[in-house]
Amino acid sequence: KTFQVEKTNQVPYDITRIIPGGNYCDVDLSNATGGENIYPENTKTLYETILGFKPGNFLVHFYIPAGEYVHRLEQSGMVPNVAHATHRYLGARKPEDSPYNDKRIFMYSVKDLEPLILRLFVDNGVAFEKMVLGLVVNKCFLKEITPTPEQLARAKKIDYYTSLRW
Repeated sequence: KTFQVEKTNQVPYDITRIIPGGNYCDVDLSNATGGENIYPENTKTLYETILGFKPGNFLVHFYIPAGEYVHRLEQSGMVPNVAHATHRYLGARKPEDSPYNDKRIFMYSVKDLEPLILRLFVDNGVAFEKMVLGLVVNKCFLKEITPTPEQLARAKKIDYYTSLRW
């Protein structure tokens, strides 16, 4: 299907957590109970969420759905694991990968998408870390269209998350 963005509204939102060194917490961006409610409720809405981090001694892993690693390798056991001394860095994003004032991580959500989980892990070497995740949620109201060749040439293709796994 092809959609055109009819109108947008950018909504900034910061998520903060204070976590002891060597520990982690999960942040669910979905609308599930206990989630951050960063998913649209309307089938004609797409959320483009841009994520950046304030500096700190932490790592972030992405899971969608819960328990399924986004960044993993094919070899058995080569999955992010915050309890493993080296695998905790596998596929991890650090604050310098997407600074708060120069956000570089883009996530897309639609109504009823499986939960996207961010696992926030405070690396060793600090007693506590205040983690600040800066979000800008770009609410996009969509209209389904039959695109012209020119529109298709300029279109942004957004693949479903399952295309990241093979």
